[in-house]
Amino acid sequence: MSTDIPQTTSPSLSEQLDGEIDFGETTRTLYSTDASIYQQRPAGVAFPRNREDIQRVVDFAHRQGSSVIARGAGSSLTGNAIGEGIVLDCSQYMDQIVDVDPDAKTVTVQPGVVLDELNDFLEEDGLYLAPDPSTSSTCTIGGMIANNAAGPHSVKHGTTREYVQRLECVLADGSLVKFYRRDDGELETVCEHDERVGEVHRVVRQLAREHADEIETQYPDVDRNSSGYDLETSVAPDGSWVDLSQLVSGSEGTLAIITEATLQLIDRPETRAVSLVFYDDLIAAADAVTTVLETDPSAVELIDDAVLGYARDAWGFDIVPESAEAALLLEIETTHTNQCDDLETVVSAARTSETIDIERAFDEEEMADLWKVRKASNPLLNRQPGDEQALSFIEDAAVPPARLPTYLERVGNVLREHDLQASVFGHAGQGVLHIKPFLNLKTEHDRERLRFVSESVHEIVLEVGGSVSGEHGDGRLRSEHLPEMYGDKLYNAFREIKHAFDPDDVFNPTKVVPASDGTLAKVDENLRYEGYDPETVDTALDFSAEEGFRSLVEQCNGCSKCRTSDGGVMCPTFRGTDDELASTRGRANMLRAAINGDLNEKTLTSDHFQEEVLDLCISCKACETECPTGVDMAKLKTEAKHQQHRTNGVPLRARLFGNVRTLNRLGSKFSPIANRLKEFGPGRRIAEAVLGIDRRRTLPDFAAEPFPDWFAAHEPHPNAGENGTVALFPDCYMGYNHTAVGKASVHLLESLGYAVEVPDVACCGRAPLSQGLIEKARGYARQNVETLAEYVERDVSIIGVEPSCVSAFKEYDDLLEDTINIPETTETVPAFLVDRIRAGEIDFPDSGEATVAFHGHCHSKAKGWNSTPIELLREAGYDVQPLDTTCCGMAGAFGYETEHYELSMTIGDDLESKIDAAEADLIVITGASCNQQLADRDIETHHPLEVLAALLERSNSND
Repeated sequence: MSTDIPQTTSPSLSEQLDGEIDFGETTRTLYSTDASIYQQRPAGVAFPRNREDIQRVVDFAHRQGSSVIARGAGSSLTGNAIGEGIVLDCSQYMDQIVDVDPDAKTVTVQPGVVLDELNDFLEEDGLYLAPDPSTSSTCTIGGMIANNAAGPHSVKHGTTREYVQRLECVLADGSLVKFYRRDDGELETVCEHDERVGEVHRVVRQLAREHADEIETQYPDVDRNSSGYDLETSVAPDGSWVDLSQLVSGSEGTLAIITEATLQLIDRPETRAVSLVFYDDLIAAADAVTTVLETDPSAVELIDDAVLGYARDAWGFDIVPESAEAALLLEIETTHTNQCDDLETVVSAARTSETIDIERAFDEEEMADLWKVRKASNPLLNRQPGDEQALSFIEDAAVPPARLPTYLERVGNVLREHDLQASVFGHAGQGVLHIKPFLNLKTEHDRERLRFVSESVHEIVLEVGGSVSGEHGDGRLRSEHLPEMYGDKLYNAFREIKHAFDPDDVFNPTKVVPASDGTLAKVDENLRYEGYDPETVDTALDFSAEEGFRSLVEQCNGCSKCRTSDGGVMCPTFRGTDDELASTRGRANMLRAAINGDLNEKTLTSDHFQEEVLDLCISCKACETECPTGVDMAKLKTEAKHQQHRTNGVPLRARLFGNVRTLNRLGSKFSPIANRLKEFGPGRRIAEAVLGIDRRRTLPDFAAEPFPDWFAAHEPHPNAGENGTVALFPDCYMGYNHTAVGKASVHLLESLGYAVEVPDVACCGRAPLSQGLIEKARGYARQNVETLAEYVERDVSIIGVEPSCVSAFKEYDDLLEDTINIPETTETVPAFLVDRIRAGEIDFPDSGEATVAFHGHCHSKAKGWNSTPIELLREAGYDVQPLDTTCCGMAGAFGYETEHYELSMTIGDDLESKIDAAEADLIVITGASCNQQLADRDIETHHPLEVLAALLERSNSND
């Protein structure tokens, strides 16, 4: 089948679509990978707006002799969402919830609806869609149906297929059809049709009759099976009814393209309870599963020592015992009355002589903490830097739970035979374990081991009566194993089904069954890192902890977490654009292609690459912690911009924004003139034309009296020094713009008994780092380390108000060889005060009844400080409502730039809407950029240190 689309044809198709189609190199690169180990560049990518667009794309591909590959979030682990034809991305536009019927407990949706967003929408009706794959925050309903997705709760609630009532689909001939259960006269009527819809019903009914015995005996006796085509639940053995919605479910886009789905919903449970039961032996944990299943749990998850170790060491889950070799995560659905007793029943069933510890959780926050250990397990393992990674290729077998110990022992023997380490986790209650050996697929040796281990393990799966896929599908990983699993007769029936639905191989060819020419996807073909030979980037930042710039880029495994649309911070620009290129994954894919030479020569340092790929990264730092594999895109962007400057020189605007401390100091010195000039219309128009600083954005005022001058002249509080001394870092904004925050900080600290010293420092380095001016940042870092050394020697705490400045100090190890522990000893003022409260050194008076809506700075969230201002305000009696918000959208210089102003405002809309919904007495923020974004929306904000300083002043005046 041809994969080359003649360029002359693309405009004509584009003109026909209400959506878009892109045959450009950038988009084709972005969609050449998913979350699997594979890579294959498509001919183009279509973004349909409606069912008619899908029909037009299918018709076009058919006429061109090409193919169509349906794609959801691109989170497939088997490579079933990539291919050489036209990728069809329904997630951008076809994401509407069409209808909800609370009485019938059904919902009708387009394929691009995200699972978590759907369940959030259904919450007010007390309903939800039960399947819950680990990618629930990003996976689409269309992708879930195509893969027959499941998740940990399928032990009680089953797989996606069981909730599909009706599908509207486009077939390979372009016809639009509806699939649902048909019987009696309706079935006879449709079978009499000459069109494709009649043929597929006739073929499936006839095959069911012919192969009734094989269907009964050859399909594995397991709760979970996503391999092959489902002739068990889609047709009666005697052909008396046919439900092709069940057949399309789990067919991986090889039979039809879903345009709309009607799904059954269920009631939300009254409450749940969770336990983590730790064992000193993996096999002992697996052996306990059968007994646990007798207690009707809603989840039974097995986690091995590799995952537990990463959870403990990388994410700080100190509840995990050092001696734990495995754990079972157990959950029950219950009532508030029976919660404790029901959980204890399950725990008792799980307890054995090998049990070493048990954790229990009954409220939502505690339960979420226990689930984090399991939910993050798959991508968490890829936080290990370097070429050897834990890979998904034998990760989805489903075996009878009673055979789990035998299965684990035999797989362990195979891995030892090939000298491989592996992690084990998964849905033990359903007999689905995600075993992930560590391999380096850049080497021929490990590519050979990939095939040998795959063949050996899948042979064991079949010998213990299992399925080669429990939930992830066959794709490129497992299609080769289906003849052995089902036998020749059923496998040939699968080929007949494919031919009836898609005789010309239009839909996702070579997956599940061979294409017409006999081509079948193989486990060791089209591997992402075969033939990969990237250039070495001579970096200015220290990437030794990541094992190099290249290695950090390659940490991205494509898991799609950065496409989350709500909750957490990552990725703000994707949320504002719904564009794959604006996600961390998109940027990582482009960076990998650039250093590998897949794009034009010197792409990395080209203006086009920097502007199109990297400039929309706003360096929020969220991916540093929220990305399960730890891809620090802000650091990669800084280095890439430095490489460009070294090659092409530094633009004027970058010099300007990189020297913001000097600008602010001069502006403050000449504040009467500077404050008038910044509002001068003609001057703003010139600045916009020459520097790209948007005139719609309000520029911050310059203080008539800089903070350092005020501090030198102020009279310290009588309490100052009673509890020691602190060094307060005077950041650029506090120093020369919003000096009120600095004054409040000093008043607060001195009132609480701390003598305050304000050292004569340089810029923290954040501004030049954001512009790729690494050497300037290094100079500032060196100067600050020299200045602050005396405080380290005196054991004086170094504290700062602006989170982005404190985070810059934390990154000095990337700039300097010797930082004399400045990164470890510097903290925010709220973090310092919370530590002092916990030590019993200070306390606060009660504020009364005031409610506070709190928006945290991105860097605070990334570095783990976001809770400290909240804790501080609560300590003072405020009712604090933390807002679950992404970046404010300002992001330092980003919001001032003309080309980014509109996106900055779009991102900020989310913050504004959540502030409006909070209906709080005070809006509290910690970041200067956040303050500026909200000030431009006429929203009054307060810094927590201002709020607390005013509280102390009121309290003292009342004494």
